[in-house]
Amino acid sequence: MTSSDVRASVVDERASISGSRRYQLTSTSVGETYQIDVALPANGLGQDHPLTVVYVLDGNTVFGIAAQAARFLQQADGAAPALLVGVGYCLDGVIRPRDAYGLLRMRDFTASRDAGFLATITEARQGRPGPEGVRPWGGADAFLQFLTGELRPFIAGEYDVDPARQILVGSSLGGLFSLYAMLKRPGAFAAYGANSPSLWWNEGELFRIEEAFAFQSATLDTELFMSVGGLETEAPWSMLEGVQRLTERLQGRGHAGLTVTSHVFEGETHTSVIPAALSRTLRTLLRKSD
Repeated sequence: MTSSDVRASVVDERASISGSRRYQLTSTSVGETYQIDVALPANGLGQDHPLTVVYVLDGNTVFGIAAQAARFLQQADGAAPALLVGVGYCLDGVIRPRDAYGLLRMRDFTASRDAGFLATITEARQGRPGPEGVRPWGGADAFLQFLTGELRPFIAGEYDVDPARQILVGSSLGGLFSLYAMLKRPGAFAAYGANSPSLWWNEGELFRIEEAFAFQSATLDTELFMSVGGLETEAPWSMLEGVQRLTERLQGRGHAGLTVTSHVFEGETHTSVIPAALSRTLRTLLRKSD
């Protein structure tokens, strides 16, 4: 058979992950319409008990990786069934232009302004940080309210889920937000994944937040998994040093109820580490209880 013997019809429709569904959800807390992708567990919804829910940030870029990784783990490695929810943005000119993505992430995942980083971004974009109408910092509290007060009730209304088993996973700035949520709203989620977290943001602000939390409370009843690529050492970001430092600090606090696990993926960069980090996060946080 030659290429001339093969015929294919092209339709104006994108391929999608089987067993998934897409929603658009408008948040009153943030004033943003989000793209919400939901993937069923490997064996569908035929479960005899409510499902764990894993909320994965940066759904535009990692939803497919996370959804398929979760299903592989559920089929072969004993991971508990879970509903995987990707939280992303309506892009490609639908609600937002694609070049707004970076600013939307900074707005939602950070609690403060990092003047140095914004200057770097502005210079890289030749004096224009991004589309107008998006304040690129300081929206973490509003976004957390969206997740807990708007998105979670919506998912609970559509699917049979366990309110006590809600997990939050983020990478890079999303990893920073996951840690922020853990410290600012203890108990908001049962477990957290923070991969390559941007702990450098605003001169290490997260470390100051952690210190203030430790001064106020000796209890942090949750599970945390952190990871980073072994090659993430470039200054001034130094992701590797940040994860190692925060791991040591949290493990040394002696918080009642806190379990901290971290892993360094040797030979991996900030981008190449993403598939491995998501898989290990899900494998760790979705392990079946005895």
